[in-house]
Amino acid sequence: MAILPSRRTGTLILAGLVALALVAGGGYLWVTRTDDRGTDPRAEAGTPMSGSLRVMLSGDSMTQGANGDRTWRYHLWNHLEPAVEGLDFVGPYTDPATTDMIIPVPTDEARPSDEDSPSDGPTADGPADERRADGSAGAEPEDSGSPTEPAGHGWPGADGDAGTGEYRDPDFDQDHNAVWGRTLRDASASIEEEVRRYEPDVLCTLIGVNDLLWPIGMEEMEQRLRRYIEGAREGNPDVRIVLAEALPIAYADNDPGFALRTYSYNVLIRDLAGELSTERSPVISVDIAEREEWDVKADTYDGTHPNARGEIKIAAAFADALSEAYGVGGPYPRPLPEPS
Repeated sequence: MAILPSRRTGTLILAGLVALALVAGGGYLWVTRTDDRGTDPRAEAGTPMSGSLRVMLSGDSMTQGANGDRTWRYHLWNHLEPAVEGLDFVGPYTDPATTDMIIPVPTDEARPSDEDSPSDGPTADGPADERRADGSAGAEPEDSGSPTEPAGHGWPGADGDAGTGEYRDPDFDQDHNAVWGRTLRDASASIEEEVRRYEPDVLCTLIGVNDLLWPIGMEEMEQRLRRYIEGAREGNPDVRIVLAEALPIAYADNDPGFALRTYSYNVLIRDLAGELSTERSPVISVDIAEREEWDVKADTYDGTHPNARGEIKIAAAFADALSEAYGVGGPYPRPLPEPS
């Protein structure tokens, strides 16, 4: 689904910026196993890392996943682990979301308004993401539908124990840093401590759509994104960062303002990745929707959250970006495997 008629055109025009960002980051590499992918000729350009490679996958519900999902984290782990020596996913959480954590995306009848928009920064009860992790109400708007039964959308956990966080396939390193409903505002307030504590070498982030549901200006989104990157670097000055652009969701069909904010935010991600990338701490952006021809109807189960097919597409986009920019692993197999 195209959010705006001009989105695809704008993406193609700016594709060169993404390519330049990827090339700029290409000299920073880690040791990978060479038994099945050969020696990367660029490896001599960087300083090899000994020991483990610590990767933090951060974001909101699209990264945490729900009870019954495999999650895209599963697919990325099983792609990278055979090729990357000492791979270690890190973060404060291990589980997918249970029903008491799930906050529905608003419908057209429950649109956020300026009056409803939460103030910046943590509240007296702590950051919104921490309150949601405890199962209490978050700051995002709710619609009239049930948060526990996304009717008619084939929610992966609908046939299991809705109150238990269980993966469809637990055979992967489950550590992550993603919380259902988390905003970039919340994440920017906590990322410094999370990076300092869990010491990731690479930070892969897909976040921002929950902020964009509100009528927020791009100046504020830029400040939040800058705080997020700066906070990560305070935690680890050498961290390598992969920023994914926000994926299109069905809500854009009902709210042109949201669609425009999403488009503008993705341009902002590309611009800031180029501006803030440094030799010590490179930053790249990845346009999952463009790379993988994202289809909201075919790749999500509710118009927002990735289904089995969507999970593979997200994992493939991150895998390709990590391989191209940082020499981590290899490109994801093509054509993409059919989901099982």
